[in-house]
Amino acid sequence: MVETTTAPVEKPATKPVAVTKHSIREEVWSNLVKIKAAVFPWPYRRIPNFKEAEKAATKLIELPEFKETKSVEVNPDKALEPARRVVLENEKDLYVPSPRIQGSMLNKLESDGVNSINKIVTRWGIDNVGTKIDIDDKFHIDMLVLGSVAVSKDGHRIGKGSGYADIEFAVLKEINAIDDNTVIVTIVHDSQVYDELPKELFEKYDVPVDYIVTPTTIIKVENKLPRPEGIYWNILTESRVNRIKVLQKMKEKHEKEGRDTTLCATEEPAPRPRYGYRGGPRRFSRRKPKVQNGDGAQTVVEGEAHNGRSTTERVRRPRRFPRRSRSQSEGQKSNAEAGENNENIPPQGARNRRKYRKPTDYSLLVSNIGRTVRIRELKNALIDKGIKPNNITWRGWKGFCYLHYAKTTKKPEEESQEPFAIDSVIEIIQELKLNPSADVNLNVKVMEPITRIETINITAV
Repeated sequence: MVETTTAPVEKPATKPVAVTKHSIREEVWSNLVKIKAAVFPWPYRRIPNFKEAEKAATKLIELPEFKETKSVEVNPDKALEPARRVVLENEKDLYVPSPRIQGSMLNKLESDGVNSINKIVTRWGIDNVGTKIDIDDKFHIDMLVLGSVAVSKDGHRIGKGSGYADIEFAVLKEINAIDDNTVIVTIVHDSQVYDELPKELFEKYDVPVDYIVTPTTIIKVENKLPRPEGIYWNILTESRVNRIKVLQKMKEKHEKEGRDTTLCATEEPAPRPRYGYRGGPRRFSRRKPKVQNGDGAQTVVEGEAHNGRSTTERVRRPRRFPRRSRSQSEGQKSNAEAGENNENIPPQGARNRRKYRKPTDYSLLVSNIGRTVRIRELKNALIDKGIKPNNITWRGWKGFCYLHYAKTTKKPEEESQEPFAIDSVIEIIQELKLNPSADVNLNVKVMEPITRIETINITAV
C-alpha cells in the first residue's frame, strides 16, 4: 500500500484594514452600544450621548481655568446639555453655536425668569430663547467645550465628520473672539478615550483639545498641539461655502482685504440624507396617467409623453379576490380548543393590526415627575433597577404617569429568578430622582380597586 501525502493549502493573505477616522468612529459607536453606555438619541453619525454625562459635566467646576472664566461656548450636542446647564448655574456667559451654522454664528443663552434652566439649555431654548450673535458683534470666549466621537490623551480629537466644529473655530479665530489663551475642553465617555491615535490622520485644520473630561477623571494634555490659524479657503468647496452664510460673509470680507480666497477645485460628495444611520429616503415609482373605461378596466394613455418619457398602451383588469367565509377560521378554533381562558393567546383576525396587550390587573400612579423629563429617562431609570411594567400611560407634562402591570406566567428560563414583591417595587421607585436637581423623590400610589395585590409579583427585566 502506497501512502500519499498532500501538501497543505496556503490560505491567501488577508489584506490589512486601513485605519481611518471613519473606522475609528464606527468602532466607538458600536462599542458604546455594546457596553450599553449609549442613551437617546442613537449614537451613530453624531456626537454620542452617553450615561453619566451629567456626572462628567459637573467636573467642569474642578478645572482651575473654569473658576476664572467669564464666558464659555458649549456646542449644541445632546451630550453637552448638562454642561450648558452647569455653565448657567455658575453664572457664566453661555454661547452656543447655531446647529449646522445656519443663520447667526452664535446664540447667547441666559436666564429669562420665565423658562427654567433645564429648558433653556435644550435645542428648543437655543432656537427660541437665545440672543443671536453675528460675526460683527464684539465678544470674547474664555473656554470652548466641544463634543467628540474619539479623543486621544495627547490632544487629538475626532468629531462626527461634518467639519462644523472646525469651521466654527476658524471663524472665531478670524474675528478674534478666541485666542491662544482660550481653553479647549471635550466631554466624553471613558470608552471614547484612546491612549494614542494615528497622527497621519490629522490635518492643520483639525482642532485639538487641552482637557479631556470623563465621568471618572480629568486628563490634562501636557504638550499642547498647534491650533488652526484661521480659515483655509483652499480646502473649502464652493458648495460648502454656499450652504453656510457665515462663510459667505467672511469670504466677502477677506476679498475686500485683498486676501486669497481661492476655493478647492474638487467638489465634495453630496451629503447623505438624514433619515437614520443606515436608512434612506423611501423611493416610490412614478405612476403613469390612467383613463377609466366603461367596463371597469384601466388603460394607460396611448402614445403621449409623460414627464419626458413615452408611454405604451396597457390594460389593467380589476383584481378579483375570492370571498372569505364568515365562519370561524381553523386557527381561531384551535386556539379556542386549546383553552378558552388562556390570556396569553392574542385574538386572531386580519383586521386586528394593533399589538395585543394583556389586560391590566393593577396600576401605580407615579408623581413628582419634572415637567421637562422625557419618558425615555423614566424607562432607563426603571430598567436600571430591574423594573419593567407592561405598559405606561405618560402624562409627564403634567408631572405624573401610570405604570400598568398584568399578572403573567413565568417562562421556564425565568423560574430561577427571584421576583420583586410589590412593596419592594414601590420602595425602589420612591428612592428615584429623574432629575438630580429635584428637591423631592418620586411618589408612588397604588390605584384602586386592588384585588389580591399581596399575591402578585413583578418579574425583573
